[in-house]
Amino acid sequence: MKNGIFVLFCCLLIVAKGQEKAEENITSIATDRPDQTETPDVVPLRYFQMEIGFNAERNYDIWHFVHPTILWKAGVFKSTERRVITQVSSVHDSTGRYRAGLAPLEIGFKTAICEERKAQPKISFIAHMAIPYVATKNQRTKYFAPNFRFSMEHTLKEHISLGYSLGMHWDGDSPYPSFIYTIANGFEPAERWYLYYEFFGEIPIKAKSVHSFDAGVAYLIRNNMQIDASAGFQLYPFPGGWYASLGYSFRIPR
Repeated sequence: MKNGIFVLFCCLLIVAKGQEKAEENITSIATDRPDQTETPDVVPLRYFQMEIGFNAERNYDIWHFVHPTILWKAGVFKSTERRVITQVSSVHDSTGRYRAGLAPLEIGFKTAICEERKAQPKISFIAHMAIPYVATKNQRTKYFAPNFRFSMEHTLKEHISLGYSLGMHWDGDSPYPSFIYTIANGFEPAERWYLYYEFFGEIPIKAKSVHSFDAGVAYLIRNNMQIDASAGFQLYPFPGGWYASLGYSFRIPR
């Protein structure tokens, strides 16, 4: 298994390196990883992007592993990208049993609304629909699960940004939605490096709200290739869960 992952990583590295010259006139890759505040930038027209993550999460006595989650993105118009999210995960509950499988497939899009101008932030709209029937039986949900958010970003100073988002999501197990929010302060302390800290949470209609904190780092290997690491924990209710994540992203012409 480890050898297979290593070979896959090497193949992706070679493919992305071979496409670097074709990207000389395209801005550096912009990813929705590693923070929860997704970037308002969209994938350039006729380009394809993959954002791969491996997560470990603990919530009280329940362990949740994601291996991997993949966000597939393709630029279909100048200001719009098509998105598909696939996630293979396993859960180790308090009884010692494992439950592994494919989570419901999510399909969606991101579209740019406006560029940053003075006090006006850069804004994009993101929406997905999770389809319960495109999943393994032990991961299926009762309902279709939509989610949407407005993603916004301000440039505060050179190399310092403020990103935030507001939206709603349904978990698929309940017909009631939750309001979601994120706010992230990002820094570029050196060329190719990005650091951030962030507060995020959800406010369900029929349950207690949950608020969390995380921080992380991303490194731009090449113009079209990035690695990242992040970790976070629950602030309220406290004590709660925590998570850690590693990721790799690349972009190539379609």
